[in-house]
Amino acid sequence: MTDEAGLIGLLHRADWTRLRLAARLSDGSTVVIAPGKRYRFETAGYLTGCDFGRPWHLLDEDDDDGGEVHWFGGPEPPVPRLLCPAWLLEGFTLEVRGRVRVCGREALDVVASARQDQRDSAEAAVDAELGILLRVVEPGVSGEPDVLEMVTADFDPQIDPAIFRAPPRSLRAEGYGAMLGGGGLPWHVAKTAAGLAAGGLGAWIRHGPQRPGETPGGPYSVPAIPDPDPAPAVSPDGRAAGTPVADEVLTLLRAGAPGGFTATMHQWFDLGGLASAVPASARRPGFGGLGYLMDAVSESAGAARLTSRLRIAGLTRYQIDRSHQPKSGPLTIACDGEHVWRVFPDKITKAPAQPPPSDVRELADPSWLLRCWLAGGASVQAGDRPAYRIDVVKRRDHSSTSMMFPAAVAVVDAELGVIVRLTSYIGGTPVQKYELEDLAALAGEFRVDLPDGLPVAEGGPFDDLRSPGPSGPPLTLGRVLARHAAAEATRAARNLFDRLSDRLRDR
Repeated sequence: MTDEAGLIGLLHRADWTRLRLAARLSDGSTVVIAPGKRYRFETAGYLTGCDFGRPWHLLDEDDDDGGEVHWFGGPEPPVPRLLCPAWLLEGFTLEVRGRVRVCGREALDVVASARQDQRDSAEAAVDAELGILLRVVEPGVSGEPDVLEMVTADFDPQIDPAIFRAPPRSLRAEGYGAMLGGGGLPWHVAKTAAGLAAGGLGAWIRHGPQRPGETPGGPYSVPAIPDPDPAPAVSPDGRAAGTPVADEVLTLLRAGAPGGFTATMHQWFDLGGLASAVPASARRPGFGGLGYLMDAVSESAGAARLTSRLRIAGLTRYQIDRSHQPKSGPLTIACDGEHVWRVFPDKITKAPAQPPPSDVRELADPSWLLRCWLAGGASVQAGDRPAYRIDVVKRRDHSSTSMMFPAAVAVVDAELGVIVRLTSYIGGTPVQKYELEDLAALAGEFRVDLPDGLPVAEGGPFDDLRSPGPSGPPLTLGRVLARHAAAEATRAARNLFDRLSDRLRDR
């Protein structure tokens, strides 16, 4: 295999949870993996593992709390730099130089050149059958290259299942399903943490200042998200169910729109739909602030809607014009490759060039999809343009801002390679949607278009979590939830949507 499409498919489909492997790494650590999300990773002063989806850590023997639940979440991949190679599919161009042998395995010798900063380039030996990395060489902070590789590796070892069990006095993780329905002391701690964050967000929604679009029937409100795509199918093991996406479509996702494009971008966010997707077990009074949160968002009837006009010529050459006047935030964001300009009613601010807000950037460059579970890729029509429909399920080892929710349907333009429609779901309920209307290739030379007569002031970088808009909850939910999670519930609240999805899947 030497073609780019085959390499992209190989890296995208690599799956550490199906490996049977015992390896020693160049940094002295060891890892043992068996199917079923079982692993044991050991390095100097640190031991962690997972037994059928229940992770654990072994800390100091003097820890009086050994054996209790101390965090929440599913298993994180051990040695993700080697075992989750899809990170090479974002921001790199790939070249196969030939074939090599590493640890007795046939591998592809790959050069990954960073598109933005050549100092971040890497070299990798990609297992020709499994797609994982057997070796990766990256620039080090001291000037010397950082090398991580498998020194020895057995891909069919005899494994004693007992090594995956949590040793006495280890700290265990709680699963997300139990987070919404478990009991005991760890559950009480979880309820308190999540309740603080959810209660604070509910109070913010109910008692915060009024904003455009909060009143049903207002200028930025619609009854529901219009014409959502059918919800994606999710397999019992949490992957996108269906036929694998063809390598040619995966290659299209990496290309984006190199020549640029213009479009009208519509955004919808349905907090009522979000609230309706929460199971009754999470609404009960004993859950604390989450019940208060769900009552609060249920009062927000309909979906919030925003519309913007886009002209995109590259990562630092673009213009975004809002069709509304935000209560806070700029009416226009424009970048000419040297400076980013933000237009407010009374001034224009200027700052060094930077990429567009993440939601716009991820519609224009869909390579982030390659780090999710994908299925489908059937040919469809998006308006009068040919496109591909792809089911998307979030992976544990990836946290894109566009994938704030656990599953989505992406419709990708077959010619320009941009996401023309992205609908996100909790269970089968659509809660967020982006759509590009009047999509066309950018014609002529790109120039920013700024109003005359406004004073220009120096400004700083804008918040990159979402495109600036009305500061109401439908459009900044991720930012508000993240703030409360960091301040009051840390990891428990940061993964709220993942927990809700797992509970819905278990019902």
